[in-house]
Amino acid sequence: LMDMFTTIVQFSALANNKVEGMEALIAQFFSLVDDFKRKQYDLLDYTKNAFDRDFLEYNVNIAELETMLQGFINASFENITSTEHALTLLKQFETILQRETLKSDLDSKYTVIFHNYGL
Repeated sequence: LMDMFTTIVQFSALANNKVEGMEALIAQFFSLVDDFKRKQYDLLDYTKNAFDRDFLEYNVNIAELETMLQGFINASFENITSTEHALTLLKQFETILQRETLKSDLDSKYTVIFHNYGL
């Protein structure tokens, strides 16, 4: 469940920072969370596995959203002409993104930025 809360914090931070072009992605995320919140579970009844199924489905949907988010981030860096702007954008994403899968890809962006700076 900690992973779920980390994801909620991450997407809430994205929504609060109002990154241009992410509105549809953020709306899709909050729709997933709202759907999950509407479902009621008796977590103490071990014979029912509805929560496990729904949580698995939620995680699959989050993985798809993160893939789309990664694509958005990559596209954002492809269109930047200034090294300063690229570093500012990278810093903005670093402060927002919480999940390791997304943070690890941001580290490789430094190499790309400084490689382009040298050209």
